[in-house]
Amino acid sequence: MTPRERVKAVYQSKTPDRVPLMLDLSHWYKKNYNIFFDLIGFKAVEQDLVALHKKVGAISYLEMGSFYEIYYKDDSIDVRQWTDEQGVFHTEIVTPLGRLSEERVFEPISYSYNIRKRLLENVADFQVVMYLMDRCQCRERFSLCREWEQALGELAFPYCNLPYSGLGYLISRNLGVEKTCLAIYDYPQEVAEFVGCINACNLRMLDNLLSGPFEVIIQSDNFDSQVQTTNFFNTYSREYYTEVAKRVHAAGKYFAVHVDGEMRGCLSNMAECGVDCIDAATPAPMFALTPEQAREEAGSDMILSGGIPATVFGKMGTDEEFVNAVKCWLDIRDQSPRLILAAGDQVPPDAPVHRIEMLVELVDKYGCY
Repeated sequence: MTPRERVKAVYQSKTPDRVPLMLDLSHWYKKNYNIFFDLIGFKAVEQDLVALHKKVGAISYLEMGSFYEIYYKDDSIDVRQWTDEQGVFHTEIVTPLGRLSEERVFEPISYSYNIRKRLLENVADFQVVMYLMDRCQCRERFSLCREWEQALGELAFPYCNLPYSGLGYLISRNLGVEKTCLAIYDYPQEVAEFVGCINACNLRMLDNLLSGPFEVIIQSDNFDSQVQTTNFFNTYSREYYTEVAKRVHAAGKYFAVHVDGEMRGCLSNMAECGVDCIDAATPAPMFALTPEQAREEAGSDMILSGGIPATVFGKMGTDEEFVNAVKCWLDIRDQSPRLILAAGDQVPPDAPVHRIEMLVELVDKYGCY
């Protein structure tokens, strides 16, 4: 089987000849190839990144740029994003109800952008975002997806990203954990209205994207069950996730969720909603669940895609620990073939290149059916 055929088999509930290997190498690529990290994303195919995937033999599935363009049917709205001369990435939103701004500062060591100023300061800012989201539209850029597929060939399996859900927008991104939790208890009606507005916007966008050439829609919530608790999930996200899964499945496609934090306590909830795949599934020693425990909580029908913690993939871990983590993840293939080997989130920028290059050989040795 080809790499792409293996991934398709897993999504179709079939057993491939071996566990598929998928990697998000974009972060590692930018750091180690000294590529400017533009938070707006790739606007065209990165041929050197394509060559890197072909060299290591791993499927590319994320961070290909956006397959759609967002716009607003209201001339009074102005949304700008830019990087200034000091390397600070700015987002500015202007509506008739007010102005909001965010600042993110580039950190060379981690090759990432830390949030210096969040977009939302308090509940009073909600109305500005809701005005924006009520007028938000998207138009497809499916040609970019096709261009990546043509360049990557059998190493392409593009996922299309949905923006953060309402709770993810607040807790993981624009208000922060502490302020979101306080707002939930102090202003429950306002939070519920805000979350509903974001989710409704996402569903409108989803309907415009379901005709695209990709097979998987991924919810990019950066989910972590330590902060997005079961109670919060049931109140703000369960109905939304279930509706996304319903619409995605009706279009003959699959639904994945990006869980790059603690997954204990959320896997069964997501399975009940109809989620097909947990992306960036990260087991112990970085988080609580062993691979076997993750499979037990997820059940046999949901795909677990991940397995290699960043703390083991990067320089903090030894080669022996890295190989053992890969083997332990591949061992659960006997419990269910709904399994993909990938990094727990992105391949960390400090991962030694020889470990990336080892993965195809490790799958051939330990991951065959």
